[in-house]
Amino acid sequence: MRKIIFFGIGIVLLIVAGWGIYKVTKPHQSTAGQEAAATLSASTLYQDFTQNETTANKKWVGKILEISGTISAVQETGSALSVSLRVTTDGGVNCSILKKDLDPTKKLNQGDSIIVKGRCTGYLMDVNMVDCVIVK
Repeated sequence: MRKIIFFGIGIVLLIVAGWGIYKVTKPHQSTAGQEAAATLSASTLYQDFTQNETTANKKWVGKILEISGTISAVQETGSALSVSLRVTTDGGVNCSILKKDLDPTKKLNQGDSIIVKGRCTGYLMDVNMVDCVIVK
């Protein structure tokens, strides 16, 4: 009986370890070919989260959104760029874009108006978007 219990626990641990390895090594999923659930401005999205975060989480988190705004900062972080669309002095929308998803001929500069499509992950001082691609 003991052997069966230890064998069962071993199998469960192997399944959990396999699932964890899959989640960590899962390839990046670009939102380029996916349909956006909504198109809105960075200020509208930011205001939704600052007014009622719980409602905004239910409405936007996990959804693919097309966000328009003006670039306030561009930071290079390893294999990605972090593009900030500033709404107020307190915050805005932070978009994470992989360098391989960027057009090398186009340069992102502060003050440029852009439209970004990505997956909303929630609010933490800024609204965060991942798997982003530049639409325009």
